[in-house]
Amino acid sequence: MRGSRLALVVLAGLATAIGAYLSFERSRGRLPPCPVGGGGCATVQHSRYAELAGIPVSLLGTLGGAALLGSLLLRTASAPVVTFAIAFGGALFSGYLTVLEGFVIDAWCAWCLTSAALWTCAAAISAARAYRLTAAPAT
Repeated sequence: MRGSRLALVVLAGLATAIGAYLSFERSRGRLPPCPVGGGGCATVQHSRYAELAGIPVSLLGTLGGAALLGSLLLRTASAPVVTFAIAFGGALFSGYLTVLEGFVIDAWCAWCLTSAALWTCAAAISAARAYRLTAAPAT
């Protein structure tokens, strides 16, 4: 159980850090360097999908990651389910954004893809953890 919690802390911390970095660069009016080149990060950042209802998607990632970290501090019977719900929501939203990158924006952002992978791993680990911690013992 401690291993899955630690893995989730690392994943949530990395997702939060990526969102915070992208938000910081955006607030400065700068584009982050695209680790793989090709300009995909700039294309995605300048697309109309970089904001949702006027809120930068990177800020939503930062807040989501912080919420995931916070959920790991909860000490209630439902805490693993809350953690899973946040991670699953983040993975779904990241999946949606990844589909937009591939089929609408026609550009790939390495930061976004990394974040999506982190959220997907967090969802898988938190699902297994929630199942293990909340499943009724067999009789």
